Amino acid sequence: MFDFIVRSGLLVDGSGNPAYRADVGVRDDIIVAIGDLSSAEAKDSYDAEGKYVIPGLIDPHLHEEWVCMVDGTYGFLLKEGVTTVVNGNCGHSIVPGPLENILQYYYGNGLMSGPQVEKYLKTFPRWDDFAGYAEAVASRGSNVNFATLLGHGTLRWSVMNGAHQRKPSPYEALAIEKHIRHNMDQGAFGISFGLDYVPSRYADLDELCDTINIINEYDGVSACHLRHYIGIYESTEEYLEAGRRTGAKIQISHLASTEPEAFDLVKKAIEEEGVRARIDTIPDSLGHCTSKPRLLQFVMALSDELFAQGIEGVKRALKDPAGREVIKQDAYIFAGDKSSKYIINSGDPHLENRSVADIAAERRQDPDETMLDLLADDVPYTFWMNAPAANTPSKFVDHVDTIVNNPYVSVGSDEIMGDVEDPFDWYELRRRGSFPIFTQRYLAKGVPYEEIVRRNTSMVAEHFGIHRRGRIAQSYFADLAVIDLENYSYPEVDQNHYKNPLLEASGCDLVLVNGEVSLRDGQVDRTFAGRVLKKNNPAI
Repeated sequence: MFDFIVRSGLLVDGSGNPAYRADVGVRDDIIVAIGDLSSAEAKDSYDAEGKYVIPGLIDPHLHEEWVCMVDGTYGFLLKEGVTTVVNGNCGHSIVPGPLENILQYYYGNGLMSGPQVEKYLKTFPRWDDFAGYAEAVASRGSNVNFATLLGHGTLRWSVMNGAHQRKPSPYEALAIEKHIRHNMDQGAFGISFGLDYVPSRYADLDELCDTINIINEYDGVSACHLRHYIGIYESTEEYLEAGRRTGAKIQISHLASTEPEAFDLVKKAIEEEGVRARIDTIPDSLGHCTSKPRLLQFVMALSDELFAQGIEGVKRALKDPAGREVIKQDAYIFAGDKSSKYIINSGDPHLENRSVADIAAERRQDPDETMLDLLADDVPYTFWMNAPAANTPSKFVDHVDTIVNNPYVSVGSDEIMGDVEDPFDWYELRRRGSFPIFTQRYLAKGVPYEEIVRRNTSMVAEHFGIHRRGRIAQSYFADLAVIDLENYSYPEVDQNHYKNPLLEASGCDLVLVNGEVSLRDGQVDRTFAGRVLKKNNPAI
């Protein structure tokens, strides 16, 4: 007697091998049989005739570590077929504690609003390390599995009592190492760097390598948000050099498809030099939608000078010519054509869904000054950053053949936690559909579905050291998704799509997480069957 059988589906097992028809039998949380189970009995089953049965997808780049403390349903992930995520990216992580310190770090980097911080201080459980965080997640529940990275920024902030533009002292470096070893021993999967953000941006190549060498002792992964301010290609080369010097596994985070030469650089380093690197990319994005208070936080986070002054310092700078020059120089989000920066959800109907460039032309003003004026005024609205300009596709749309055919590239949605109770505070467009968008786009370019699945399952699991997941095989955990490939999609956009921040994918008909049905016929069930995974514990 099986607990569950997925019957008659086309099995794509995650290895890259051709699909074949088979049943999958599950007992408890484990796949125990694959083959012809037509005569076998089960407590429950699902007819997958004409559909694909795949391993649960793995997203190696999210920022959803807080959301489960408010609501661990994660329906948008299940509807893509995602069962495991890697949190703690871009240098930002949930440890080490205490909670007050972590929340202050997240606020300082624009990742949480002031009201969120105040609310979470009152409602969240307390933890000091990875083990405490794992216990807190278990107490609240999650529909998906978590693998967690340590954030270099959080570590530096915690040990050095804030963001300081200097190297850690020998004593501080030892304290950082102690935190790393303590949390890696408890099950963390590696570390991440956010080289655009304070204080990770203050780390030179030697500091990166010293840190990565510690992680490498555990065969952990070191993921990196590159230094965009020096150029993506140049920063890719910098991080590849860290991989060369340490011999460690490295992950290049959300590499933009606008830089195909950087993808080629990584592929060459892997195949000709043996660098242990992988890439994740956002398959399509129409940019961030960010409320004015949150954008002010980002301006603060991206400026060494303004960071020390806080939000009030940013507001003062907006009213001072010298301060405005500092903002324009330090905050790279201001760079580029202002036709890709829109005002939306505005308290002023005259500004609604208009680009900053358009508003500047009407005001007969320099677009940079218009942007600063809009930040400085008292009108409530949301900035749509990196929006597609008129008749221009989004910056991530063009995946050239060299990217499409690069076997080391997976999806990394970079879905970022916003305020669950206020989805318009901060959201991204199209990222909740990253996996169906990637799938359909790459199918159209001739990539076999089996290869698409491999890149987003077993390749990620093997690189990150996620045990017994990412394949459909006996003794592996029963993380499974049934995909109606013809209908596996994400809603197309229209001119008002920014008004729908919570759109979800379709075409995923069944999801099992650790053997429990978490989605069926497109409907999400709050089973909370997900687990906080531990690199040092294959039994979880």
